[in-house]
Amino acid sequence: MDTRSIIEGIASHDPRIIARAISIIEEDNERSYEIIRAIYGMTGHAHILGITGPPGVGKSTMIGILSRKLTEMGKKVSILAVDASSPFSGGTILGNRIRMQDTLSKYGIYMRSVSNRGMTGGLSRSTWNMVKILDAAGNDFIIIETVGAGQSDIDIVYLADTVIVTLAPGLGDSIQAIKSGMMEIGDIFVINKMDREDSFFALKDIMDNVYERNGWMPRVVGTNSLKGEGYGELIRAIEEHRVFTEKNDGKKKIRYREEVRLALSRIIDRSVWREFGRFLENGEIDGYYDEHVDPNTVAMEIFRENSAFAHSHSVEGRVES
Repeated sequence: MDTRSIIEGIASHDPRIIARAISIIEEDNERSYEIIRAIYGMTGHAHILGITGPPGVGKSTMIGILSRKLTEMGKKVSILAVDASSPFSGGTILGNRIRMQDTLSKYGIYMRSVSNRGMTGGLSRSTWNMVKILDAAGNDFIIIETVGAGQSDIDIVYLADTVIVTLAPGLGDSIQAIKSGMMEIGDIFVINKMDREDSFFALKDIMDNVYERNGWMPRVVGTNSLKGEGYGELIRAIEEHRVFTEKNDGKKKIRYREEVRLALSRIIDRSVWREFGRFLENGEIDGYYDEHVDPNTVAMEIFRENSAFAHSHSVEGRVES
């Protein structure tokens, strides 16, 4: 399928072509950049919800209920679920995601599961570009579920308009760990599974630890996904924060700066690995084997000998990650 047909399909909200476009975007090549350039002027309508939190708190169930309730309000919703990939095969187990997709498709909700491909931070390299595809396709809300590795899932703050940190009673010491990371990025905190014992203690614990940031006081909401309780309050909190962000030009500028930073990081990463990939693929790295020389020195030698970066920049005995 040619690029023009893909762009026209995105503009006409064709789910099959949207799926095809996202597959191309995952490849992160020149064609994917061409598509983003063409549809960028069609973006800016969707409100992006980032949902993060530790494993086992019911994020997927909550997303299913929230997305259905938003569609009942006449909103068009799509979901990107980022899953951890195997460090060996690069694959992801998506059985439960496929069942979730089948259920949500009955409500007209587009859902796509993507692999993080070894990226830390809870997202994948191409998440930002995928969001732009869904934005151009006319969605009112795009929900991103991060990998769910706990307090390390903080990259979502650079992409989402509203970050929802999901927790549950009984996390114990995990709550203390979360306070040192996720408490600083949440716009809304949800205590899910409010039917559990000590749920109100968990709710109060979070309320006692939120603080105003940039003029916004984070909301704390309790939900019970078994009975669908608390979702009206959650949607009101989302709407309040949406109105707040639309009035905050400073946040929009910061967001754009971070988007450029992420794009630059992705492009540099791709370029560097393209240049040095042959050492891994062809076994050339074995020619540098010397058990008496430390790996950092060997890596630095390879970098200096083969990288265009080394010829145009002063590299003083170190590589920054």
